[in-house]
Amino acid sequence: MRSLNYIFTFYANLVTNVFIDDLAFELLALSLAALMILYMTLSIYMGYRRTGDKDMESHLKPGMAPLAILGLVILALGLGGEFVWPLPGAFNILYYDMFTLVGIVIIAFAVTIRLGYKMQYVGLFAAYSGLIAMFYGARAYQLNIIGSETTELLLMYLAFGAVGILSYPVTLIVDRVPQKGNPKWKGWTVILVLFWIAVIGAMIASGVIGFGAVFQHLASPP
Repeated sequence: MRSLNYIFTFYANLVTNVFIDDLAFELLALSLAALMILYMTLSIYMGYRRTGDKDMESHLKPGMAPLAILGLVILALGLGGEFVWPLPGAFNILYYDMFTLVGIVIIAFAVTIRLGYKMQYVGLFAAYSGLIAMFYGARAYQLNIIGSETTELLLMYLAFGAVGILSYPVTLIVDRVPQKGNPKWKGWTVILVLFWIAVIGAMIASGVIGFGAVFQHLASPP
């Protein structure tokens, strides 16, 4: 324990003495993760509609490696933010709590795909994380934590929250369709469309804020 405390203290002193602004990259990483999820789920659905292919695993596994790497990067940056506290005041809590949860959810999905486990348990974890994200976003909006961009931040948190909540029924679909006696999507298509709308909203919201941060940071770097 003493050695771990020493490592964390050393890392904290290093980063606080040399300010590193990763916020733009982190937001764009979230947008990229949303894009990956959108592409993977759409490829599953389109393959099933065209050929009746129920082999979900073969569609998910090709995207597992980049998704897992992205999840590891997000989790590492999220934990770094939690330990070091690089952002001012409550914004560090608002942002890095949720950023860390996203990294955990992405890695959990990748591991679940790799091991061939049922996805609904990760979906349940993602759903509760989505509720947390919505609460954080609503509270930040109520307190007007970051001023002029509070509305954009609220929309991003609501979109990612919706993605998390809808992940649970989507993972139920993925678990059920390969089973005998469940040959059709039936009314599940509505859930998938809502999920894709939420993912697109999350991708756009985080992308817009992220690219805006890139523009500002490159114009006046720390």
